[in-house]
Amino acid sequence: QTQKVVKERGTKLHMHTQQGDRETFQIVERYGKRPVAFLKDLGLLDENLIAIHLTDCDDDEARVVARSGASMVVNPGSIGIIDGVVCPSVVFQEEGGFVALGSDQAPGNNCHNIINEMKNVCLFNKIKYANPEVMPAWKALRMATIEGAKAVGIGDIAGSLEPGKQADFIAVDLNVPSMLPVFTHPMRNIVPNLVYSARGEEVTHSVVAGNVIMRDRKLVNIDEREYLEAVKDRPETIGKKAEAEFYAIDGTNAQFMREGKL
Repeated sequence: QTQKVVKERGTKLHMHTQQGDRETFQIVERYGKRPVAFLKDLGLLDENLIAIHLTDCDDDEARVVARSGASMVVNPGSIGIIDGVVCPSVVFQEEGGFVALGSDQAPGNNCHNIINEMKNVCLFNKIKYANPEVMPAWKALRMATIEGAKAVGIGDIAGSLEPGKQADFIAVDLNVPSMLPVFTHPMRNIVPNLVYSARGEEVTHSVVAGNVIMRDRKLVNIDEREYLEAVKDRPETIGKKAEAEFYAIDGTNAQFMREGKL
């Protein structure tokens, strides 16, 4: 039913797909097939699907998803922290699929810094394949911009600056230590500096659909101080509610605390 609505409205179906061996085990136990094979039998593998993570996919399964016309969103920092796995974005791209770069959820990633994710996806894949030429900086930048827009179905209106598309862009200060020195010949290093060296504070302006939402590193439409002050009281309340369950579970954080490591 959901896929029918998606096709009628010309939109996309967002689905976490084979996210970890936990999901694979459950689907095999229930249906006798791994998740990708099960989705294929259900007819859900097509150009309308945005497949998130593909954490437990082997290379052949990733190729099946890519050949179906589905796109992928990879969240390297979050999955690295949660599962210690490098998702198969390289194989997916080699098969012709579009991959968007994401940050996933804050509790699993600790931040939503897409510049940090560009660095993560490059380094993790270079280490995975023991090859420094895998996932170059320019490809990560495309995953965060034009390829990412295509992957989520908005490549016709966003992802690049050109006539007919909405004005979505950021301005980056090049006169900061993390972006210097800037070479334009005989080599160009702005993109590698942005991906490997930048930390996020280099962004001075952010514009969405022509509307300025951050100017000179300050958000335009909200008072950041008000929100930061409001957050300060939340951890104590949440912590008290979670305390009994936290110690009952006795996970690694609780163990590290007892050992004086946290």
